[in-house]
Amino acid sequence: MSDQLFIAYMVAFQLSVKHTAGCGPCLTMQPCPAGDPLHDDFAAKQDAWTAEQRVRAANERRRAKRRADSRARMARHAAHELVAHGQWVNGAPTATPASVARRASAMYSGHLKGELITTTEAAAALAAALGN
Repeated sequence: MSDQLFIAYMVAFQLSVKHTAGCGPCLTMQPCPAGDPLHDDFAAKQDAWTAEQRVRAANERRRAKRRADSRARMARHAAHELVAHGQWVNGAPTATPASVARRASAMYSGHLKGELITTTEAAAALAAALGN
């Protein structure tokens, strides 16, 4: 849909520009019975293309947020596992951001599709598990 919409938008643009280049009234922004429908068609297709791009961008932002939230949940789960069931020394867990990242990546490697949990994500998850 968007490829055809973009092609139609560009064709309308080319027709509008081509007409304007050889039309005195269009060059001086005067009404033109031949050019006005071309310019209106171009404007309508430009609006449609812009609206579709806005929707696509909003959808991509939502997908990125869902991915980030999912990754954070995975990291928090691994951090909780290490804090609740891992080693403790002198009343503190030995879990580190690196160990949380390794654990989360091992637990969810199939879901992560090669984009392993980072130590930054793991540090935030560890802080949440520790209540910080």
